[in-house]
Formats: sequence, structure tokens, C-alpha cells
Amino acid sequence: MKNIDLNNLQQTFIIAEIGSNHNQSLSLAKEMISAAKESGADAVKFQSINIKELYFNPTNDTIKMHKKIDLLENWHYELKEYCDDKDIIFFSAPTYLKAINILENIGVVLHKLASAQVGTFPQLVEKVIKLKKPTLLSTGIVSYEELSKVIKIFFDNKHDNFAILHCNSLYPTPYEKANLNLIQVYKSMFNKTIGYSDHTNGIYASLAAVTLGAKVIEKHFTTDKTLPIPDASISITPKEFKDMVEGIRAIEQALTSQNRVSLESEEKKFKEAILYRLILKRDKKPNENFTEDNFEYKRHPSGIDCRDIDIVVKHMCSKYNLKKGELLTWGMLAGKK
Repeated sequence: MKNIDLNNLQQTFIIAEIGSNHNQSLSLAKEMISAAKESGADAVKFQSINIKELYFNPTNDTIKMHKKIDLLENWHYELKEYCDDKDIIFFSAPTYLKAINILENIGVVLHKLASAQVGTFPQLVEKVIKLKKPTLLSTGIVSYEELSKVIKIFFDNKHDNFAILHCNSLYPTPYEKANLNLIQVYKSMFNKTIGYSDHTNGIYASLAAVTLGAKVIEKHFTTDKTLPIPDASISITPKEFKDMVEGIRAIEQALTSQNRVSLESEEKKFKEAILYRLILKRDKKPNENFTEDNFEYKRHPSGIDCRDIDIVVKHMCSKYNLKKGELLTWGMLAGKK
């Protein structure tokens, strides 16, 4: 998927967000890329973080944390090349201006505007928008007013190839605060492709989001939930991710909009096999009429369908002697005189 049209996705675009779960290990980052590919992800997303570009006089605690989560600038090309070899899309959310240049230099086909930048860093937002590449726009800590303003910037720059990702910036997000109905609200408000960046535990919210119309799913991904990284504990494993992908693909099939105008052949056969037939509850003499209480109803492959009882009672009589317990067929009947 080199040319991504976010307005016309043929199936849900599923992103494994490795983010900073690499723990500043290039080999671990590659291991996670391979695992994401094997688990069915369409793309992997990192976070382009660099403490020197982000902070003025950072605290010691901040410095300590960034030694685990920063994505070294010289890794970008190698990770992109590794993803190309694995046939999986690489992209990263820039958190500082220089990161956009790095991502452009290595030829990413997709950009991500994280909510932490959308609502606080208009210079970065506008620089990404002016590139006019497919862009994912996350809403986490973005107000309606800020979101509307950013979307206007997209349209002012004649950039229509973007999607809005509903998300919550609570880690983890409790299910009662997932607010998945916003997927349909955003769709109605902006008439754009809507996705979901899922920060809940497990995969249930992502599956529900697809049923509500989400066409992009982004989910934190790790091969080790015990890593000393803030996002590791809320990330899902390759097994969980694979289950999620399989669930999404099954839901997509179940949501196909084909009109159901006739029964499937298997359904027709089943219906025929369970039809209720007319069984005589008493003996009948020749030319004797029928009443409804003359019959009981039991399933059988042949015989007169119970739905035709009005025809039998109103218009037919017995052709010859009939015995109690017999399965009634049309050959046993004659028209009333």
C-alpha cells in the first residue's frame, strides 16, 4: 500500500503502534516490526522523540525517561528500510520540526499528527499539512474548537487526504470513558474517514469501533509488557494483536452491504427439511370434508405444508378412505363438489 487514499480505504487500516516500546534498542524495534507484520498489521508507527529538541532545561526525571523512549535520529532510515523489506508501512509521529524533515528525507508515505501536537504546536501542524501527504489526525487532548480549526487548515491548503482518529489520552482508558459514539459524531460533523486510536486494555473497544464505522485502528503494540516504558503495560502482545486483526476482518465480512433478496441454497434446503406437514388425527370416508381440528402438525420432507391448511379445509375433500395417522398428500384429495 504505497499510495494511501484515506478517503477510500477498501478495508480497515490497522496500525501497530510500537511508539517508544523499543526501549531504545534498535534490535528490539526490528523484532517488534517483524512481530507486527506476522500479526497482520498494515503499518507500524513510532514516535520521533528527541529530548534535546523538545525541552529547555529538562528535569533529571525527564532526562532519565527519555533515555528509554527517544527515537535516535539515525535510526529512522534503518527502520524504514527494514519495514520496506518486510512489506509493512513505516511512519512516525513527529514531535519537533526537524523530525518532519527526517521523515520526508526517508520517504514516508504517511504522517501522523498526535493530539499532543495538534492542540499545542501549530507550527508543526501546518508544516505537516502543507506537505499534502496522507495524514492521520488524533483528537485525544484536542478540543472541538481546536479540531475544527485544524481541519479548516487542511481544507484551506486543499489537502483532503486525511482521517480523524478518535482517542482518549488516558492510559489506560476505562471502557466507560472510551466514548466510541464520537466516531459517528465526527463522521456526521466533518464527513471524513474516522478511525480510533485505542488506549483501552484488551481489544474489545477496537472491535466495537469497527462496527461503528472506524476505518483506521491504531493500537499500542509490544512483545514484552514488562518493559520499563510507560506504554508497555497498556500495549497488546502479538497474539492479542493477531486476534484483533482476525476479529476486524471477520466483522468487515459480516458488515458487507450486499442486499439479501433471496435465501442461500443451504438455507432453502434447511427450510424444506423442517417444514410442518398435515397428519390426520381421525379416519376419513370418501368425499368427507376437513376441519382444522382433523390435523396435527409434524416435520417431514414431503406431504402437504401446514401453511396450505386453508386450501384443504375450504376447497378439498377426501378422495377415498383415509386412516388416522396418515401423512396427507395432494393425491389423497379431490375438489369439493
